[in-house]
Amino acid sequence: MPRARLHATNADRQRAYRLQKRLTALAPDIVCKTFGPCTVYRSDWQAIYPLLPRHAAVVTDPPYDAGYDVTQARRRPSQWTRNFEGYDQAFDPTPWLTFPEVILFGADHYRERLPAGGSWCFWDKTPGRQPADFAPGELIWRSKAGPLQKFVHLWCGGMRAGEENHSRLPRKLHPAQKPIALLLFLVQQITAPVVIDPFMGSGTTLAACIRLGRPCIGIEMNPTYFETACARMQKELQQLPLFPHPTAEENP
Repeated sequence: MPRARLHATNADRQRAYRLQKRLTALAPDIVCKTFGPCTVYRSDWQAIYPLLPRHAAVVTDPPYDAGYDVTQARRRPSQWTRNFEGYDQAFDPTPWLTFPEVILFGADHYRERLPAGGSWCFWDKTPGRQPADFAPGELIWRSKAGPLQKFVHLWCGGMRAGEENHSRLPRKLHPAQKPIALLLFLVQQITAPVVIDPFMGSGTTLAACIRLGRPCIGIEMNPTYFETACARMQKELQQLPLFPHPTAEENP
C-alpha cells in the first residue's frame, strides 16, 4: 500500500480557513471552534451540509439501529444514562456518497443502501478471545476499490488495547467510541485535502487528523459530546510533539 500524505500543506490550511469563515458568516448562530487544523461545529449535520467542501473525504461512525440499548446492563451496570441520538433509527448514507472518498463504520447494518463496488475492512475486536455477548468485530465500508483489509485491536467491553486500555481510560468518552489506532490507520488512506466527520461524537476521527496534520471538520449535535470532543482536541494539540507519525503499513 502506498504511504498516504501525512502533513497538511499551506494550501490545505488556507482552504480550511476560508471554509471556516464562510460557515461562520452563513450560520452565525451555530457554535464553531477551531483547534489547529480542526474546525468543529455544534449543530445537526443538515445545517452544515450545504456548505461542506465537496472535494473532502468523509470518515465517520454514523448513528444507526444496531439493535441494542447502551443504557442496559450487560456484564456490569452501564455507565450511560441515555442513548445517543439516532441509536434506534435507520441510517441513510446517500447524502455522503457524493463525496470522492467515504469510509463508514457499521456498514453491514445498511449494506443495501450502499452502491456496488468499494471495499471492506474488518475490525477484529476480540483477537484470541471468545466474544461472548459482544460482537466479534465490525465491518467498515470504503468507497475506494481494494482488497479486504483486516485491523486487529482488542475492544471488548472493559477490555481495550492501546491508549484506551482500562488503566488509561476507565470510562469511555462515548458509547460508540473507537480506538485512535484504528482511525489513524484509516485516515492515512485518505488522499483528499480535508476530512469530514459529520457525527464526530467524542472526536476520535479528528484526534487522528490532528496527529497527522490533516485539516478536518467535525459536526456534533449533542452539547455534552461536543464539549468532550473540544477538550480532547485541545489536549491533542498540547501533546502533539509526543506522538510520532505512524505509517500506513502498521497493522495492515
